[in-house]
Amino acid sequence: MQNNSSSPSYILRRLIAFLYDSLLLIAVFFVVTSIAIAFNDGNAIENHVFKVVLYLVGFVFFAWFWRNGGQTLGMQAWRIKVVSDTNNKLTYKQCAQRYLSGTLLFGITLVAALFSASGRAWHDRLSGTKIVFKNKKLEK
Repeated sequence: MQNNSSSPSYILRRLIAFLYDSLLLIAVFFVVTSIAIAFNDGNAIENHVFKVVLYLVGFVFFAWFWRNGGQTLGMQAWRIKVVSDTNNKLTYKQCAQRYLSGTLLFGITLVAALFSASGRAWHDRLSGTKIVFKNKKLEK
Protein backbone atom coordinates (compact mmCIF):
# COMPACT_ATOMS: atom_id res chain seq x y z
CA MET A 1 0.00 0.00 0.00
CA GLN A 2 1.19 3.45 -0.73
CA ASN A 3 0.08 6.90 0.24
CA ASN A 4 -0.28 9.37 -2.59
CA SER A 5 0.45 12.95 -1.75
CA SER A 6 -2.12 15.62 -1.12
CA SER A 7 -3.16 15.82 -4.76
CA PRO A 8 -6.67 17.11 -5.47
CA SER A 9 -7.56 13.81 -7.16
CA TYR A 10 -6.63 11.94 -3.97
CA ILE A 11 -8.84 14.25 -1.90
CA LEU A 12 -11.59 13.80 -4.49
CA ARG A 13 -11.27 10.02 -4.09
CA ARG A 14 -11.79 10.43 -0.33
CA LEU A 15 -14.82 12.67 -0.85
CA ILE A 16 -16.47 10.29 -3.31
CA ALA A 17 -15.89 7.35 -0.97
CA PHE A 18 -17.53 9.40 1.79
CA LEU A 19 -20.47 10.14 -0.51
CA TYR A 20 -20.96 6.40 -1.13
CA ASP A 21 -20.82 5.76 2.61
CA SER A 22 -23.25 8.59 3.31
CA LEU A 23 -25.83 6.93 1.08
CA LEU A 24 -25.41 3.68 3.00
CA LEU A 25 -25.62 5.50 6.31
CA ILE A 26 -28.84 7.24 5.24
CA ALA A 27 -30.34 3.80 4.59
CA VAL A 28 -29.28 2.71 8.09
CA PHE A 29 -30.85 5.90 9.50
CA PHE A 30 -34.11 5.04 7.71
CA VAL A 31 -34.18 1.62 9.35
CA VAL A 32 -33.39 3.01 12.82
CA THR A 33 -35.98 5.76 12.40
CA SER A 34 -38.63 3.29 11.20
CA ILE A 35 -38.07 1.17 14.29
CA ALA A 36 -38.22 4.25 16.55
CA ILE A 37 -41.44 5.46 14.92
CA ALA A 38 -42.99 2.01 15.35
CA PHE A 39 -42.23 2.20 19.08
CA ASN A 40 -43.65 5.74 19.19
CA ASP A 41 -47.13 4.68 17.97
CA GLY A 42 -46.41 5.90 14.44
CA ASN A 43 -45.70 9.46 15.52
CA ALA A 44 -42.70 11.51 14.51
CA ILE A 45 -39.68 11.52 16.81
CA GLU A 46 -39.23 15.08 18.05
CA ASN A 47 -36.87 14.36 20.92
CA HIS A 48 -33.35 15.77 20.60
CA VAL A 49 -32.01 12.61 22.22
CA PHE A 50 -32.96 10.77 19.02
CA LYS A 51 -30.53 12.98 17.06
CA VAL A 52 -27.79 11.92 19.47
CA VAL A 53 -28.82 8.30 18.91
CA LEU A 54 -28.47 8.75 15.14
CA TYR A 55 -25.05 10.35 15.62
CA LEU A 56 -24.00 7.35 17.72
CA VAL A 57 -25.38 4.97 15.07
CA GLY A 58 -23.13 6.79 12.58
CA PHE A 59 -20.17 6.22 14.87
CA VAL A 60 -20.96 2.51 15.21
CA PHE A 61 -21.31 2.25 11.42
CA PHE A 62 -17.90 3.80 10.69
CA ALA A 63 -16.07 2.29 13.67
CA TRP A 64 -17.18 -1.22 12.74
CA PHE A 65 -15.81 -0.87 9.20
CA TRP A 66 -12.62 0.89 10.30
CA ARG A 67 -11.86 -1.75 12.91
CA ASN A 68 -12.78 -4.69 10.65
CA GLY A 69 -10.57 -4.34 7.62
CA GLY A 70 -9.96 -0.60 7.64
CA GLN A 71 -12.41 0.08 4.84
CA THR A 72 -16.01 1.13 4.52
CA LEU A 73 -17.84 0.01 1.38
CA GLY A 74 -17.16 3.38 -0.26
CA MET A 75 -13.48 3.10 0.60
CA GLN A 76 -13.39 -0.39 -0.93
CA ALA A 77 -14.90 0.93 -4.16
CA TRP A 78 -12.30 3.68 -4.40
CA ARG A 79 -9.40 1.50 -3.16
CA ILE A 80 -8.47 3.51 -0.11
CA LYS A 81 -7.97 2.25 3.42
CA VAL A 82 -7.57 3.78 6.86
CA VAL A 83 -4.67 2.46 8.93
CA SER A 84 -3.13 3.52 12.21
CA ASP A 85 0.25 5.23 12.23
CA THR A 86 1.65 2.01 13.72
CA ASN A 87 -0.14 -0.16 11.11
CA ASN A 88 -2.14 -1.88 13.86
CA LYS A 89 -5.90 -2.33 13.96
CA LEU A 90 -7.60 0.95 14.85
CA THR A 91 -8.63 1.25 18.47
CA TYR A 92 -12.06 2.45 19.56
CA LYS A 93 -10.36 5.59 20.86
CA GLN A 94 -8.85 6.28 17.43
CA CYS A 95 -12.22 5.62 15.80
CA ALA A 96 -13.93 8.03 18.20
CA GLN A 97 -11.29 10.73 17.68
CA ARG A 98 -11.50 10.29 13.91
CA TYR A 99 -15.31 10.33 13.86
CA LEU A 100 -15.72 13.31 16.20
CA SER A 101 -13.07 15.49 14.57
CA GLY A 102 -14.07 14.40 11.08
CA THR A 103 -17.74 15.23 11.56
CA LEU A 104 -17.19 18.46 13.48
CA LEU A 105 -14.47 19.80 11.15
CA PHE A 106 -15.46 18.00 7.93
CA GLY A 107 -14.79 20.61 5.23
CA ILE A 108 -11.97 22.36 7.05
CA THR A 109 -10.02 19.19 7.75
CA LEU A 110 -10.08 18.02 4.14
CA VAL A 111 -9.02 21.41 2.82
CA ALA A 112 -6.07 21.20 5.21
CA ALA A 113 -5.16 17.87 3.58
CA LEU A 114 -4.64 19.70 0.28
CA PHE A 115 -1.83 21.71 1.88
CA SER A 116 -0.28 18.81 3.75
CA ALA A 117 2.78 17.18 2.20
CA SER A 118 1.60 13.79 3.45
CA GLY A 119 -2.03 14.32 2.39
CA ARG A 120 -3.23 13.79 5.95
CA ALA A 121 -6.32 15.64 7.08
CA TRP A 122 -6.60 17.05 10.58
CA HIS A 123 -8.81 14.19 11.70
CA ASP A 124 -6.10 11.79 10.47
CA ARG A 125 -3.48 13.55 12.56
CA LEU A 126 -5.69 13.91 15.65
CA SER A 127 -6.55 10.21 15.64
CA GLY A 128 -3.13 8.85 14.70
CA THR A 129 -4.41 7.39 11.44
CA LYS A 130 -3.79 7.82 7.75
CA ILE A 131 -5.50 7.00 4.49
CA VAL A 132 -3.54 4.88 2.04
CA PHE A 133 -4.24 4.04 -1.57
CA LYS A 134 -4.54 0.33 -2.29
CA ASN A 135 -2.97 -0.29 -5.67
CA LYS A 136 -4.10 -3.67 -7.00
CA LYS A 137 -0.79 -4.22 -8.79
CA LEU A 138 1.07 -3.92 -5.48
CA GLU A 139 -1.11 -6.50 -3.73
CA LYS A 140 -0.39 -9.40 -6.13
